[in-house]
Amino acid sequence: MAFTFHHSEDAPWVSVLESLFDAGFCLEATYPIRSDETKGEGSKPGTFGSQQIEYDIIHVCRKRTEEPKAVSWARMRREVLTDVRQLQGMLENHAKAGLPAADLQVIRRGKALEYFSRHYGKVYVDEGRAISVRDALIGINQLIDEDTSTASASPPVTAEPITRQFLRTFDNKSELARDQMQKLLRGSGIAPDEFTDRGWATEQKKVFYLIDPVNFARDWQGRHKRRLTTDLDQAFVLIGACYDGSGINASDTLKNENFKPHAALKSLLDWFSKRGSGQSTRNAASRALSIYNGWAENNLEAVRQLSLFQEE
Repeated sequence: MAFTFHHSEDAPWVSVLESLFDAGFCLEATYPIRSDETKGEGSKPGTFGSQQIEYDIIHVCRKRTEEPKAVSWARMRREVLTDVRQLQGMLENHAKAGLPAADLQVIRRGKALEYFSRHYGKVYVDEGRAISVRDALIGINQLIDEDTSTASASPPVTAEPITRQFLRTFDNKSELARDQMQKLLRGSGIAPDEFTDRGWATEQKKVFYLIDPVNFARDWQGRHKRRLTTDLDQAFVLIGACYDGSGINASDTLKNENFKPHAALKSLLDWFSKRGSGQSTRNAASRALSIYNGWAENNLEAVRQLSLFQEE
């Protein structure tokens, strides 16, 4: 079976894909075709949902004939990048023919989705926690954007997609005006409120503020650490505990038998130690990283399992 969709951020194609994958279908191939349709107003180049889209994408699906194999998000990310780069010659020819950069990104995204569909339901951001179609698309968008960008600093690739977008948005910043936030998130598939809903930022008078890690860590005191699973939540708890005068022992969290470190935790602590929004945050992250390294030396098997998860 085949169907055609514009890959615009406001289109229902994400829900359609999810329904097809749930019904046991996978993407066999994606083909670009010419389109004369204009999405949105103004025809702004480079912005999905508000430009002249020269290409639609035909999605060719088939019934899955075997069970999906489990794979980590980090492993899938590497495989997708390899697949997408194999298209480079074709994409360069399209670019020379005048195809806009945004349409080239649509073609890359379609190719990446083929790989994801083969493992749908068993792509894990952490052991036992599978990534959704929407979050996978957010991650694929980031991967494609970074692969075609000249920017030097990228958040840890083992981090979850929404975490990576948060770090890109608040890189060396502690606050952002709402209009600036919306510009930075345009085309990412993420709304600003998703950061506040997770407790990573607050909004006051149309300005978003990075959460105080100390308050974040204190909010987690007395709560069951088995629920502390998100990579950035874990990082904020450990960093907050390492601020001067926090009154929290970071080692207690790592030693808690119900706490399971995320595969990206060490990389996130390292990121904040270098790119935190202030010297206090960077100092606290450095302390947290030292405490984590001390824990890792005494828990070599647990660290080995984290490493294996990233590779499988």
